Amino acid sequence: MIDHPLVPGPTSAIENGPWHYGADYITVYFRGEPQSLRQLVPAPFVVDDGLCMAYVCEIISVADSSSDMVASRPDRTLYNEAAVGVKCRFKDRQGVYFPVMWVTTEWSLLRGILNGYQKRLADRISMTKLHPLNPGLPPIASGSKFGGFCVKGPGQTLSLEVTVERGGTPSDLPSFGSVFGMRRFPKTEETQGTVDEAVEMLRSNSKTSDVWIGRGSLKTKLEVGQIEPLSGAIYRSGFTISGSRPLH
Repeated sequence: MIDHPLVPGPTSAIENGPWHYGADYITVYFRGEPQSLRQLVPAPFVVDDGLCMAYVCEIISVADSSSDMVASRPDRTLYNEAAVGVKCRFKDRQGVYFPVMWVTTEWSLLRGILNGYQKRLADRISMTKLHPLNPGLPPIASGSKFGGFCVKGPGQTLSLEVTVERGGTPSDLPSFGSVFGMRRFPKTEETQGTVDEAVEMLRSNSKTSDVWIGRGSLKTKLEVGQIEPLSGAIYRSGFTISGSRPLH
């Protein structure tokens, strides 16, 4: 059982996993400058051709140990996330590393840091949400526009927009491979131990649906170099994370 902080039961900030996720994504795929991206991706990961992704999403997440929270504590199951990911390699394996993920809840922040995601707490994350019964919002079709942004401190750290052109399938989404992370807990005093290990997220039960493909654009304060937008996508995704495994 994970009790974090070290107080058991409902006051713990993190429920025992595995953790299950269902997310609505607005994503832009782009190419950055490899020389800039190498400053964002730590060894032992190696940046390739500069392919990246940026997204804003809304997530519903429950743990195996407390799925009843979706009704009893919905505030512990809902959050927003924004991130930039860089395609890279670990030896002969392809994957994606996220130099930063912004989230809107403490429990998602702590869960991610323990697993090896570089999470930060956002001040605000917002994204387009449609509703099928809203008479002022037509259903998704060619020309539909979606946008989202993340605010931290004095301004937006990430903003993006996708204009839909056609319906798609999961195979239309670029493949990035494994999801890499870095569990790094340095010493704050000489007698302490350290943790410094590259990891792979243990993901399973992955599903993707409701895919729409189009054009994308974005701005970010992250130093990715000159941005070349490639495509944009709207989709839903579900998956399970059971932890992370060191890459040796």
